[in-house]
Amino acid sequence: MSALNFDLKLNDITLMVEQDDKTFVFASWAGKGEYRYFNQPLLITEYNGVPVGLLEQAKSSHEFVRAYVSKPYKAFWNVEEENLCCQILLPIQMHGRNVAYIYAETDNAACFEENIQYVEKLLVVLASDISARVLQQEVIHHNLTRRSIEAELEVRKQYITEYLGLLRNLHEVTLKLSQVTELDILYRQAIELGRAYLGIDRMAIFLTDFKSHQMMGTYGTTPEGQLVCRKGFKSQIPDHPLVNEALSHKNHVVVKENAPLYYGKDQVGVGWNAMIAMWNGQECIGWVAVDNLITQRGLTEHQKEILKLFGAAIGQQIVIRRHYDAIKQLNVELENRVVKRTKELQATNRALEDANRSLELLSMQDGLTGIANRRFFDQKLHAYWDIAKEIQRPLTLMMLDVDNFKLYNDTYGHLEGDLCLQRIAEVLKTEFDVYKNSVVSRFGGEEFACLLPGIDGEMATLVAQDILAAITALAIPHQKNDGSHVTVSIGVHSLVPQDDECPTELVTFADRALYEAKTQGRNQHVVWRNA
Repeated sequence: MSALNFDLKLNDITLMVEQDDKTFVFASWAGKGEYRYFNQPLLITEYNGVPVGLLEQAKSSHEFVRAYVSKPYKAFWNVEEENLCCQILLPIQMHGRNVAYIYAETDNAACFEENIQYVEKLLVVLASDISARVLQQEVIHHNLTRRSIEAELEVRKQYITEYLGLLRNLHEVTLKLSQVTELDILYRQAIELGRAYLGIDRMAIFLTDFKSHQMMGTYGTTPEGQLVCRKGFKSQIPDHPLVNEALSHKNHVVVKENAPLYYGKDQVGVGWNAMIAMWNGQECIGWVAVDNLITQRGLTEHQKEILKLFGAAIGQQIVIRRHYDAIKQLNVELENRVVKRTKELQATNRALEDANRSLELLSMQDGLTGIANRRFFDQKLHAYWDIAKEIQRPLTLMMLDVDNFKLYNDTYGHLEGDLCLQRIAEVLKTEFDVYKNSVVSRFGGEEFACLLPGIDGEMATLVAQDILAAITALAIPHQKNDGSHVTVSIGVHSLVPQDDECPTELVTFADRALYEAKTQGRNQHVVWRNA
Protein backbone atom coordinates (compact mmCIF):
# COMPACT_ATOMS: atom_id res chain seq x y z
CA MET A 1 0.00 0.00 0.00
CA SER A 2 2.88 2.36 0.75
CA ALA A 3 4.25 1.56 -2.73
CA LEU A 4 0.94 2.50 -4.32
CA ASN A 5 1.06 5.77 -2.45
CA PHE A 6 4.67 6.51 -3.26
CA ASP A 7 4.67 5.43 -6.93
CA LEU A 8 1.13 6.31 -7.98
CA LYS A 9 0.25 9.08 -5.53
CA LEU A 10 -2.74 7.09 -4.21
CA ASN A 11 -4.28 7.86 -0.81
CA ASP A 12 -6.89 6.27 1.51
CA ILE A 13 -6.21 2.77 0.17
CA THR A 14 -8.43 -0.18 1.19
CA LEU A 15 -7.83 -3.88 0.38
CA MET A 16 -10.95 -6.07 0.08
CA VAL A 17 -11.15 -9.83 -0.54
CA GLU A 18 -14.02 -11.98 -1.93
CA GLN A 19 -14.70 -15.05 0.17
CA ASP A 20 -17.81 -17.28 0.16
CA ASP A 21 -19.62 -14.75 -2.08
CA LYS A 22 -19.05 -12.01 0.50
CA THR A 23 -16.70 -9.02 0.47
CA PHE A 24 -14.42 -8.57 3.49
CA VAL A 25 -12.09 -5.66 4.36
CA PHE A 26 -8.62 -7.00 5.24
CA ALA A 27 -6.50 -3.84 5.47
CA SER A 28 -6.53 -0.06 4.98
CA TRP A 29 -3.89 2.69 4.68
CA ALA A 30 -4.58 6.38 5.18
CA GLY A 31 -1.03 7.64 4.78
CA LYS A 32 1.48 8.90 7.33
CA GLY A 33 1.85 5.43 8.81
CA GLU A 34 -1.86 5.00 9.47
CA TYR A 35 -1.97 1.32 8.41
CA ARG A 36 -4.59 -1.09 9.78
CA TYR A 37 -4.73 -4.84 9.38
CA PHE A 38 -7.94 -6.52 10.55
CA ASN A 39 -7.24 -9.82 12.33
CA GLN A 40 -10.96 -10.47 12.09
CA PRO A 41 -11.91 -9.24 8.59
CA LEU A 42 -14.87 -6.86 8.42
CA LEU A 43 -17.84 -7.33 6.16
CA ILE A 44 -17.98 -4.49 3.66
CA THR A 45 -21.39 -3.57 5.13
CA GLU A 46 -19.65 -2.88 8.47
CA TYR A 47 -16.99 -0.59 6.92
CA ASN A 48 -17.58 3.02 5.84
CA GLY A 49 -14.41 3.69 3.86
CA VAL A 50 -15.51 2.49 0.38
CA PRO A 51 -18.26 3.90 -1.88
CA VAL A 52 -20.71 1.00 -2.28
CA GLY A 53 -21.93 2.10 -5.69
CA LEU A 54 -18.41 2.18 -7.12
CA LEU A 55 -17.71 -1.29 -5.68
CA GLU A 56 -20.87 -2.79 -7.22
CA GLN A 57 -19.96 -1.24 -10.58
CA ALA A 58 -16.49 -2.83 -10.46
CA LYS A 59 -17.98 -6.21 -9.46
CA SER A 60 -20.39 -6.30 -12.37
CA SER A 61 -18.02 -4.89 -15.05
CA HIS A 62 -14.89 -6.86 -13.97
CA GLU A 63 -12.90 -3.73 -14.91
CA PHE A 64 -11.41 -0.91 -12.91
CA VAL A 65 -13.70 2.07 -12.54
CA ARG A 66 -13.08 5.65 -11.46
CA ALA A 67 -15.18 8.63 -10.54
CA TYR A 68 -14.34 12.31 -10.11
CA VAL A 69 -15.91 13.88 -7.06
CA SER A 70 -15.70 17.21 -5.31
CA LYS A 71 -14.25 15.80 -2.07
CA PRO A 72 -12.67 12.65 -0.65
CA TYR A 73 -15.21 9.95 0.31
CA LYS A 74 -14.93 10.49 4.07
CA ALA A 75 -14.22 14.26 3.95
CA PHE A 76 -16.64 17.00 4.98
CA TRP A 77 -15.10 19.66 2.73
CA ASN A 78 -15.08 20.27 -1.04
CA VAL A 79 -11.93 20.72 -3.13
CA GLU A 80 -11.34 23.24 -5.87
CA GLU A 81 -13.07 22.34 -9.13
CA GLU A 82 -9.78 22.24 -11.04
CA ASN A 83 -8.44 19.73 -8.43
CA LEU A 84 -11.29 17.20 -8.37
CA CYS A 85 -10.69 14.05 -6.30
CA CYS A 86 -10.50 10.82 -8.31
CA GLN A 87 -11.96 7.66 -6.71
CA ILE A 88 -10.50 4.44 -8.16
CA LEU A 89 -11.71 0.86 -7.64
CA LEU A 90 -9.47 -1.88 -9.05
CA PRO A 91 -10.82 -5.48 -9.28
CA ILE A 92 -8.11 -8.13 -8.79
CA GLN A 93 -8.94 -11.16 -10.95
CA MET A 94 -7.85 -14.79 -11.07
CA HIS A 95 -9.05 -17.01 -13.92
CA GLY A 96 -11.63 -14.44 -14.92
CA ARG A 97 -13.12 -14.22 -11.40
CA ASN A 98 -12.87 -11.30 -9.00
CA VAL A 99 -10.88 -12.40 -5.95
CA ALA A 100 -10.14 -9.01 -4.39
CA TYR A 101 -10.46 -5.23 -4.85
CA ILE A 102 -8.34 -2.17 -4.11
CA TYR A 103 -10.03 1.12 -3.47
CA ALA A 104 -8.00 4.34 -3.46
CA GLU A 105 -8.33 8.08 -3.91
CA THR A 106 -5.96 10.53 -5.65
CA ASP A 107 -5.82 14.17 -6.67
CA ASN A 108 -3.27 13.25 -9.37
CA ALA A 109 -5.19 11.01 -11.78
CA ALA A 110 -2.68 11.68 -14.55
CA CYS A 111 0.05 9.87 -12.64
CA PHE A 112 -2.21 6.84 -12.27
CA GLU A 113 -3.10 6.84 -15.98
CA GLU A 114 0.59 7.03 -17.00
CA ASN A 115 1.41 3.94 -14.93
CA ILE A 116 -1.58 1.76 -15.86
CA GLN A 117 0.63 -1.06 -17.21
CA TYR A 118 2.53 -1.11 -13.91
CA VAL A 119 -0.82 -1.33 -12.10
CA GLU A 120 -1.97 -4.26 -14.25
CA LYS A 121 1.23 -6.22 -13.53
CA LEU A 122 0.90 -5.46 -9.84
CA LEU A 123 -2.70 -6.71 -9.85
CA VAL A 124 -1.62 -10.01 -11.44
CA VAL A 125 0.94 -10.55 -8.68
CA LEU A 126 -1.58 -9.60 -6.00
CA ALA A 127 -4.23 -11.92 -7.50
CA SER A 128 -1.95 -14.94 -7.23
CA ASP A 129 -0.85 -14.12 -3.71
CA ILE A 130 -4.34 -13.35 -2.43
CA SER A 131 -5.83 -16.49 -4.03
CA ALA A 132 -3.15 -18.61 -2.37
CA ARG A 133 -3.76 -17.02 1.03
CA VAL A 134 -7.55 -17.35 0.76
CA LEU A 135 -7.21 -21.00 -0.26
CA GLN A 136 -4.88 -21.60 2.66
CA GLN A 137 -7.42 -20.11 5.07
CA GLU A 138 -10.19 -22.24 3.56
CA VAL A 139 -8.09 -25.39 3.99
CA ILE A 140 -7.38 -24.49 7.63
CA HIS A 141 -11.09 -23.82 8.24
CA HIS A 142 -12.05 -27.08 6.54
CA ASN A 143 -9.60 -29.06 8.66
CA LEU A 144 -10.83 -27.44 11.86
CA THR A 145 -14.44 -28.14 10.90
CA ARG A 146 -13.64 -31.75 10.01
CA ARG A 147 -11.85 -32.31 13.31
CA SER A 148 -14.76 -30.80 15.21
CA ILE A 149 -17.23 -33.07 13.42
CA GLU A 150 -15.05 -36.12 13.97
CA ALA A 151 -14.79 -35.32 17.68
CA GLU A 152 -18.57 -34.90 17.93
CA LEU A 153 -19.16 -38.17 16.08
CA GLU A 154 -16.76 -39.95 18.42
CA VAL A 155 -18.65 -38.63 21.45
CA ARG A 156 -21.97 -39.74 19.95
CA LYS A 157 -20.48 -43.13 19.11
CA GLN A 158 -19.35 -43.58 22.70
CA TYR A 159 -22.78 -42.48 23.94
CA ILE A 160 -24.59 -44.95 21.68
CA THR A 161 -22.14 -47.75 22.48
CA GLU A 162 -22.64 -47.22 26.20
CA TYR A 163 -26.42 -47.05 25.82
CA LEU A 164 -26.58 -50.21 23.68
CA GLY A 165 -24.36 -51.98 26.21
CA LEU A 166 -26.72 -51.02 29.03
CA LEU A 167 -29.71 -52.16 26.98
CA ARG A 168 -28.07 -55.56 26.38
CA ASN A 169 -27.30 -55.84 30.08
CA LEU A 170 -30.87 -54.83 30.96
CA HIS A 171 -32.19 -57.57 28.68
CA GLU A 172 -29.98 -60.12 30.41
CA VAL A 173 -31.03 -58.89 33.87
CA THR A 174 -34.72 -58.99 32.95
CA LEU A 175 -34.34 -62.53 31.58
CA LYS A 176 -32.71 -63.71 34.79
CA LEU A 177 -35.38 -62.08 36.96
CA SER A 178 -38.13 -63.76 34.91
CA GLN A 179 -36.71 -67.14 35.94
CA VAL A 180 -36.95 -66.42 39.68
CA THR A 181 -39.78 -68.27 41.43
CA GLU A 182 -39.85 -66.54 44.85
CA LEU A 183 -40.46 -62.91 45.71
CA ASP A 184 -37.73 -62.74 48.35
CA ILE A 185 -35.15 -64.02 45.87
CA LEU A 186 -36.52 -61.59 43.28
CA TYR A 187 -35.92 -58.57 45.53
CA ARG A 188 -32.40 -59.69 46.40
CA GLN A 189 -31.34 -60.59 42.86
CA ALA A 190 -32.82 -57.38 41.41
CA ILE A 191 -30.43 -55.34 43.57
CA GLU A 192 -27.45 -57.63 42.97
CA LEU A 193 -27.97 -57.73 39.19
CA GLY A 194 -28.77 -54.01 38.94
CA ARG A 195 -25.52 -53.06 40.66
CA ALA A 196 -23.47 -55.65 38.75
CA TYR A 197 -24.82 -55.07 35.22
CA LEU A 198 -26.33 -51.58 35.11
CA GLY A 199 -23.72 -49.47 36.88
CA ILE A 200 -26.05 -48.67 39.79
CA ASP A 201 -24.22 -47.41 42.89
CA ARG A 202 -26.62 -48.01 45.80
CA MET A 203 -30.11 -49.44 45.39
CA ALA A 204 -33.07 -50.40 47.56
CA ILE A 205 -36.57 -51.77 46.87
CA PHE A 206 -39.51 -50.60 49.00
CA LEU A 207 -43.06 -51.97 48.95
CA THR A 208 -46.15 -49.88 49.78
CA ASP A 209 -49.46 -50.53 51.47
CA PHE A 210 -51.67 -47.51 50.93
CA LYS A 211 -54.45 -48.94 53.07
CA SER A 212 -52.23 -48.51 56.11
CA HIS A 213 -50.15 -45.78 54.44
CA GLN A 214 -46.98 -47.72 55.17
CA MET A 215 -43.75 -48.50 53.33
CA MET A 216 -41.86 -51.74 53.90
CA GLY A 217 -38.24 -52.57 53.17
CA THR A 218 -36.99 -55.63 51.31
CA TYR A 219 -33.28 -55.43 50.52
CA GLY A 220 -30.94 -52.46 50.21
CA THR A 221 -27.31 -51.41 50.14
CA THR A 222 -25.13 -50.25 53.02
CA PRO A 223 -23.02 -47.06 52.75
CA GLU A 224 -20.08 -49.39 51.99
CA GLY A 225 -21.92 -51.05 49.07
CA GLN A 226 -22.90 -54.34 50.74
CA LEU A 227 -26.27 -56.04 50.16
CA VAL A 228 -28.35 -55.92 53.35
CA CYS A 229 -31.73 -57.36 54.31
CA ARG A 230 -34.16 -54.60 55.29
CA LYS A 231 -37.35 -56.66 55.64
CA GLY A 232 -37.71 -55.46 59.23
CA PHE A 233 -37.91 -51.80 58.13
CA LYS A 234 -41.40 -50.26 58.29
CA SER A 235 -42.41 -46.64 58.28
CA GLN A 236 -45.18 -44.28 57.34
CA ILE A 237 -44.91 -43.19 53.70
CA PRO A 238 -43.06 -39.86 54.02
CA ASP A 239 -44.71 -36.65 52.89
CA HIS A 240 -41.69 -35.62 50.82
CA PRO A 241 -41.71 -33.82 47.42
CA LEU A 242 -39.49 -36.50 45.83
CA VAL A 243 -41.73 -39.33 47.09
CA ASN A 244 -44.95 -37.51 46.18
CA GLU A 245 -43.74 -36.80 42.64
CA ALA A 246 -42.58 -40.39 42.10
CA LEU A 247 -45.86 -41.86 43.36
CA SER A 248 -47.96 -39.57 41.17
CA HIS A 249 -46.32 -40.41 37.82
CA LYS A 250 -46.12 -43.61 35.82
CA ASN A 251 -43.07 -44.41 33.69
CA HIS A 252 -41.13 -41.53 35.23
CA VAL A 253 -37.77 -41.22 36.95
CA VAL A 254 -37.69 -38.54 39.64
CA VAL A 255 -34.19 -37.20 40.31
CA LYS A 256 -33.04 -34.72 42.95
CA GLU A 257 -29.50 -33.38 42.72
CA ASN A 258 -27.40 -32.40 45.73
CA ALA A 259 -29.79 -34.22 48.02
CA PRO A 260 -29.16 -35.73 51.49
CA LEU A 261 -28.63 -39.50 51.19
CA TYR A 262 -29.85 -41.86 53.91
CA TYR A 263 -29.28 -45.32 55.28
CA GLY A 264 -32.45 -46.08 57.13
CA LYS A 265 -33.30 -42.81 58.88
CA ASP A 266 -29.67 -41.65 59.20
CA GLN A 267 -28.08 -39.26 56.69
CA VAL A 268 -24.82 -40.74 55.36
CA GLY A 269 -23.89 -38.32 52.58
CA VAL A 270 -24.96 -35.98 49.77
CA GLY A 271 -25.46 -36.68 46.06
CA TRP A 272 -28.20 -37.31 43.54
CA ASN A 273 -31.16 -39.43 44.56
CA ALA A 274 -33.57 -41.08 42.11
CA MET A 275 -36.90 -42.89 42.53
CA ILE A 276 -38.92 -45.03 40.12
CA ALA A 277 -42.41 -46.07 41.18
CA MET A 278 -43.66 -49.62 40.41
CA TRP A 279 -47.25 -50.11 39.31
CA ASN A 280 -49.88 -52.79 38.98
CA GLY A 281 -52.40 -51.07 36.72
CA GLN A 282 -53.45 -47.95 38.61
CA GLU A 283 -52.09 -49.23 41.93
CA CYS A 284 -48.62 -48.22 43.09
CA ILE A 285 -47.00 -51.29 44.67
CA GLY A 286 -43.70 -49.69 45.73
CA TRP A 287 -40.64 -47.93 44.39
CA VAL A 288 -36.98 -48.44 43.55
CA ALA A 289 -34.53 -45.96 45.11
CA VAL A 290 -30.98 -45.43 43.80
CA ASP A 291 -28.21 -42.92 44.54
CA ASN A 292 -24.52 -42.24 43.94
CA LEU A 293 -23.24 -42.20 47.52
CA ILE A 294 -20.20 -44.42 46.84
CA THR A 295 -18.85 -43.29 43.45
CA GLN A 296 -20.41 -39.78 43.22
CA ARG A 297 -20.80 -40.25 39.44
CA GLY A 298 -23.27 -38.05 37.59
CA LEU A 299 -26.51 -39.41 36.13
CA THR A 300 -26.80 -39.29 32.33
CA GLU A 301 -30.02 -39.18 30.32
CA HIS A 302 -29.58 -42.69 28.94
CA GLN A 303 -28.98 -44.00 32.47
CA LYS A 304 -32.29 -42.41 33.49
CA GLU A 305 -33.98 -44.27 30.65
CA ILE A 306 -32.38 -47.55 31.74
CA LEU A 307 -33.50 -46.94 35.34
CA LYS A 308 -37.04 -46.33 34.17
CA LEU A 309 -37.11 -49.57 32.17
CA PHE A 310 -35.48 -51.47 35.03
CA GLY A 311 -38.05 -50.22 37.53
CA ALA A 312 -40.89 -51.22 35.21
CA ALA A 313 -39.36 -54.69 34.75
CA ILE A 314 -39.04 -55.24 38.52
CA GLY A 315 -42.62 -54.11 39.09
CA GLN A 316 -43.89 -56.42 36.36
CA GLN A 317 -42.07 -59.40 37.83
CA ILE A 318 -43.42 -58.61 41.31
CA VAL A 319 -46.98 -58.55 39.95
CA ILE A 320 -46.45 -61.85 38.10
CA ARG A 321 -44.89 -63.53 41.14
CA ARG A 322 -47.76 -62.32 43.33
CA HIS A 323 -50.28 -63.75 40.89
CA TYR A 324 -48.42 -67.03 40.79
CA ASP A 325 -48.13 -67.11 44.58
CA ALA A 326 -51.84 -66.40 44.95
CA ILE A 327 -52.69 -69.22 42.57
CA LYS A 328 -50.21 -71.53 44.27
CA GLN A 329 -51.71 -70.75 47.67
CA LEU A 330 -55.19 -71.27 46.29
CA ASN A 331 -54.22 -74.68 44.92
CA VAL A 332 -52.80 -75.68 48.32
CA GLU A 333 -56.01 -74.69 50.03
CA LEU A 334 -58.04 -76.61 47.47
CA GLU A 335 -55.98 -79.75 48.05
CA ASN A 336 -56.48 -79.47 51.83
CA ARG A 337 -60.22 -78.98 51.49
CA VAL A 338 -60.70 -81.95 49.17
CA VAL A 339 -59.87 -84.20 52.12
CA LYS A 340 -62.75 -82.78 54.17
CA ARG A 341 -65.84 -82.98 52.00
CA THR A 342 -67.01 -82.98 48.43
CA LYS A 343 -69.19 -79.90 48.77
CA GLU A 344 -66.29 -77.76 49.89
CA LEU A 345 -64.24 -79.19 47.03
CA GLN A 346 -66.83 -77.96 44.53
CA ALA A 347 -66.65 -74.44 45.97
CA THR A 348 -62.87 -74.36 45.86
CA ASN A 349 -62.88 -75.74 42.30
CA ARG A 350 -65.05 -72.82 41.27
CA ALA A 351 -62.55 -70.47 42.89
CA LEU A 352 -59.77 -72.16 40.95
CA GLU A 353 -61.71 -71.81 37.72
CA ASP A 354 -62.20 -68.12 38.45
CA ALA A 355 -58.48 -67.71 38.98
CA ASN A 356 -57.76 -69.50 35.70
CA ARG A 357 -60.27 -67.32 33.91
CA SER A 358 -58.51 -64.28 35.33
CA LEU A 359 -55.24 -65.55 33.91
CA GLU A 360 -56.97 -66.19 30.59
CA LEU A 361 -58.31 -62.66 30.61
CA LEU A 362 -54.82 -61.36 31.34
CA SER A 363 -53.52 -63.27 28.32
CA MET A 364 -56.14 -61.55 26.15
CA GLN A 365 -55.43 -58.04 27.37
CA ASP A 366 -53.11 -55.59 25.66
CA GLY A 367 -50.31 -54.76 28.08
CA LEU A 368 -49.95 -51.11 27.02
CA THR A 369 -53.53 -49.88 26.68
CA GLY A 370 -55.40 -52.30 28.95
CA ILE A 371 -57.99 -53.07 26.25
CA ALA A 372 -58.46 -56.42 24.47
CA ASN A 373 -55.60 -57.73 22.35
CA ARG A 374 -55.55 -59.30 18.88
CA ARG A 375 -56.10 -62.83 20.26
CA PHE A 376 -59.31 -61.79 22.03
CA PHE A 377 -60.49 -59.94 18.91
CA ASP A 378 -60.00 -63.00 16.68
CA GLN A 379 -62.03 -65.17 19.07
CA LYS A 380 -64.89 -62.67 19.30
CA LEU A 381 -64.91 -62.06 15.54
CA HIS A 382 -65.63 -65.74 14.79
CA ALA A 383 -68.15 -66.03 17.63
CA TYR A 384 -70.07 -62.88 16.62
CA TRP A 385 -69.94 -63.92 12.95
CA ASP A 386 -71.62 -67.26 13.70
CA ILE A 387 -74.32 -65.58 15.79
CA ALA A 388 -75.00 -62.86 13.20
CA LYS A 389 -75.21 -65.45 10.40
CA GLU A 390 -77.62 -67.59 12.40
CA ILE A 391 -80.04 -64.78 13.28
CA GLN A 392 -79.32 -62.70 10.12
CA ARG A 393 -78.41 -59.54 11.95
CA PRO A 394 -75.79 -56.97 10.81
CA LEU A 395 -72.24 -57.07 12.10
CA THR A 396 -70.00 -53.99 11.83
CA LEU A 397 -66.20 -53.73 12.04
CA MET A 398 -64.33 -50.44 12.41
CA MET A 399 -60.59 -50.34 11.75
CA LEU A 400 -58.87 -47.23 13.20
CA ASP A 401 -55.33 -46.08 12.54
CA VAL A 402 -53.53 -43.13 14.18
CA ASP A 403 -52.48 -40.71 11.43
CA ASN A 404 -48.74 -40.17 10.91
CA PHE A 405 -47.97 -42.07 14.10
CA LYS A 406 -44.39 -42.88 13.08
CA LEU A 407 -43.73 -39.14 12.74
CA TYR A 408 -45.30 -38.66 16.17
CA ASN A 409 -42.89 -41.21 17.70
CA ASP A 410 -39.93 -39.68 15.85
CA THR A 411 -40.87 -36.19 17.07
CA TYR A 412 -42.01 -36.77 20.65
CA GLY A 413 -40.41 -40.14 21.52
CA HIS A 414 -41.82 -43.61 22.10
CA LEU A 415 -42.88 -42.90 25.66
CA GLU A 416 -45.16 -40.08 24.51
CA GLY A 417 -46.29 -42.42 21.71
CA ASP A 418 -47.33 -45.02 24.29
CA LEU A 419 -49.21 -42.36 26.27
CA CYS A 420 -50.96 -41.22 23.09
CA LEU A 421 -52.17 -44.79 22.36
CA GLN A 422 -53.38 -45.16 25.95
CA ARG A 423 -55.43 -41.96 25.76
CA ILE A 424 -56.98 -43.01 22.42
CA ALA A 425 -57.81 -46.43 23.88
CA GLU A 426 -59.60 -44.74 26.82
CA VAL A 427 -61.68 -42.68 24.38
CA LEU A 428 -62.63 -45.78 22.39
CA LYS A 429 -63.66 -47.66 25.54
CA THR A 430 -65.85 -44.73 26.58
CA GLU A 431 -67.46 -44.36 23.16
CA PHE A 432 -68.21 -48.08 22.72
CA ASP A 433 -69.35 -48.85 26.27
CA VAL A 434 -72.88 -47.74 25.34
CA TYR A 435 -73.16 -50.47 22.67
CA LYS A 436 -74.01 -53.86 24.10
CA ASN A 437 -71.44 -56.64 23.48
CA SER A 438 -69.13 -54.27 21.58
CA VAL A 439 -65.43 -55.21 21.47
CA VAL A 440 -62.60 -52.66 21.46
CA SER A 441 -59.14 -54.14 20.80
CA ARG A 442 -55.66 -53.13 19.85
CA PHE A 443 -55.13 -54.76 16.46
CA GLY A 444 -51.42 -54.03 16.29
CA GLY A 445 -49.07 -51.05 16.52
CA GLU A 446 -51.14 -47.87 16.21
CA GLU A 447 -54.19 -49.72 14.77
CA PHE A 448 -57.40 -50.56 16.65
CA ALA A 449 -60.29 -52.84 15.72
CA CYS A 450 -63.85 -52.42 17.08
CA LEU A 451 -66.70 -54.93 16.64
CA LEU A 452 -70.32 -53.76 16.83
CA PRO A 453 -72.87 -56.60 16.69
CA GLY A 454 -76.36 -55.54 15.60
CA ILE A 455 -75.17 -52.17 14.22
CA ASP A 456 -75.73 -51.43 10.52
CA GLY A 457 -73.71 -49.17 8.21
CA GLU A 458 -75.90 -46.10 8.73
CA MET A 459 -75.59 -46.27 12.50
CA ALA A 460 -71.87 -47.07 12.20
CA THR A 461 -71.37 -43.81 10.29
CA LEU A 462 -72.70 -41.83 13.26
CA VAL A 463 -70.48 -43.80 15.64
CA ALA A 464 -67.42 -43.11 13.46
CA GLN A 465 -68.21 -39.40 13.41
CA ASP A 466 -68.47 -39.38 17.21
CA ILE A 467 -65.07 -41.11 17.50
CA LEU A 468 -63.39 -38.62 15.16
CA ALA A 469 -64.79 -35.76 17.23
CA ALA A 470 -63.74 -37.36 20.51
CA ILE A 471 -60.16 -37.94 19.32
CA THR A 472 -59.97 -34.36 18.04
CA ALA A 473 -61.25 -33.13 21.42
CA LEU A 474 -58.25 -34.74 23.10
CA ALA A 475 -56.13 -32.05 21.36
CA ILE A 476 -52.95 -34.11 21.64
CA PRO A 477 -50.23 -31.96 19.99
CA HIS A 478 -48.74 -33.37 16.75
CA GLN A 479 -46.80 -30.77 14.78
CA LYS A 480 -46.10 -33.20 11.90
CA ASN A 481 -49.82 -33.90 11.32
CA ASP A 482 -52.44 -31.78 9.56
CA GLY A 483 -54.10 -29.54 12.13
CA SER A 484 -51.11 -29.91 14.49
CA HIS A 485 -52.87 -32.46 16.68
CA VAL A 486 -53.38 -36.22 16.71
CA THR A 487 -56.13 -37.57 14.45
CA VAL A 488 -57.29 -41.00 13.31
CA SER A 489 -58.61 -42.48 10.09
CA ILE A 490 -61.45 -45.03 10.21
CA GLY A 491 -62.49 -47.76 7.82
CA VAL A 492 -66.00 -49.19 8.31
CA HIS A 493 -67.62 -52.30 6.87
CA SER A 494 -71.08 -53.63 7.77
CA LEU A 495 -72.76 -56.76 6.49
CA VAL A 496 -75.20 -59.53 7.29
CA PRO A 497 -73.09 -62.76 7.07
CA GLN A 498 -74.09 -65.29 4.42
CA ASP A 499 -73.16 -68.94 3.95
CA ASP A 500 -70.72 -68.20 1.11
CA GLU A 501 -68.81 -65.55 3.16
CA CYS A 502 -66.19 -65.80 5.88
CA PRO A 503 -65.14 -63.52 8.77
CA THR A 504 -61.89 -62.51 7.06
CA GLU A 505 -63.93 -60.63 4.43
CA LEU A 506 -65.18 -58.28 7.13
CA VAL A 507 -61.59 -57.46 8.10
CA THR A 508 -60.42 -57.19 4.49
CA PHE A 509 -63.02 -54.68 3.39
CA ALA A 510 -62.83 -52.65 6.61
CA ASP A 511 -59.08 -52.45 6.04
CA ARG A 512 -59.64 -51.32 2.44
CA ALA A 513 -62.01 -48.63 3.65
CA LEU A 514 -59.31 -47.54 6.12
CA TYR A 515 -56.82 -47.33 3.26
CA GLU A 516 -59.24 -45.11 1.31
CA ALA A 517 -59.68 -42.86 4.36
CA LYS A 518 -55.89 -42.50 4.49
CA THR A 519 -55.51 -41.75 0.79
CA GLN A 520 -58.35 -39.22 0.84
CA GLY A 521 -56.57 -37.04 3.39
CA ARG A 522 -56.84 -38.75 6.82
CA ASN A 523 -58.89 -37.59 9.83
CA GLN A 524 -62.06 -39.05 8.31
CA HIS A 525 -64.03 -42.26 7.97
CA VAL A 526 -64.92 -44.28 4.91
CA VAL A 527 -67.68 -46.90 4.78
CA TRP A 528 -66.94 -49.72 2.35
CA ARG A 529 -69.57 -50.14 -0.32
CA ASN A 530 -69.67 -53.46 -2.14
CA ALA A 531 -69.62 -53.12 -5.91
